[in-house]
Amino acid sequence: MVEKSHFRLLSHLVVGSGSEVGISTLADQLDWSAGHTSRIVSELEAYGYVQTKQSGRQKLVSPTDIEPIQQLEGLLTEYSHMNLPDLVAGAGLLVLYYLDRGRTATELAELSGVSQATIYRRLDDFQRVGVVGKSKSQYRLNDPFAVLAPIARGLLHQKHRREAERHANGLNFIWETHDEFLFACDSDVTADGFYLTGPALFEAFDVPLLTRDRRHYFRTDRLSKITPAELVCHTLLIDDGPRYRTYCLLLMERQDIERTVLRERAEHYLPEATTDLRAIVDELLEFLETDGTTTTEQLPEWEDFKQTARDYEITV
Repeated sequence: MVEKSHFRLLSHLVVGSGSEVGISTLADQLDWSAGHTSRIVSELEAYGYVQTKQSGRQKLVSPTDIEPIQQLEGLLTEYSHMNLPDLVAGAGLLVLYYLDRGRTATELAELSGVSQATIYRRLDDFQRVGVVGKSKSQYRLNDPFAVLAPIARGLLHQKHRREAERHANGLNFIWETHDEFLFACDSDVTADGFYLTGPALFEAFDVPLLTRDRRHYFRTDRLSKITPAELVCHTLLIDDGPRYRTYCLLLMERQDIERTVLRERAEHYLPEATTDLRAIVDELLEFLETDGTTTTEQLPEWEDFKQTARDYEITV
């Protein structure tokens, strides 16, 4: 979580200090202990929000030049009379992350995992200073504060990227929320919380695929393993073309994935998906349930699918 201490130090750097400040100087300016300041700097550096360099016996700190930091600097400078760091920190950042469009308080709570009571408190705080407006039951960011949504998304994306870069190279992010992300890479990742997924995992569920595609991993604290239903969703997020849809059909048949379970998993990934994952899952289910009578151009002919299934010793 990006807390008030993180935003206080970061905002002090971007608008209240020179381009580089020593940690001892920062501690004095913020009235913090040197140990606390050093810890917050280390966490911000791990997130990719600040950078440090050694100058003699002193460590100098400066903000990075990523876009969300530059956007945040503009807001902090223009609205210096507002306590934006406290508003944005913690749960506030999660509210802003999902205010990329109008949403109800219930939607914000469901998406962010924050209690409705906290959501309402943060929305009240935002409304009080004119950051957020409400129309009927939906909350939206007011102009010119609409930039706070991409700032929140950019900051958390940078945090995710830095975490993944510690374990993998050649990264390509495919899907993410505030606390989970799916990515492709050129590395084998064994760190806690990172789970192999995509085509390379099909063999674990008795559908061995001959593929040279890059490795795919899902970073989450929600799961202890990737289930077949999760794997179908991840695979369709990676590539929803005909070949990958056929892979998913084979897995669904081999593992006899329940319709309700698969649709529920698709709903989880839908809000941040670039395709209508729920509709694709329904098409796959209907294809199997009607023996190929209900089909689309993206799905194989039923007889071709049956032959492919026989090749994998799967009974259709």
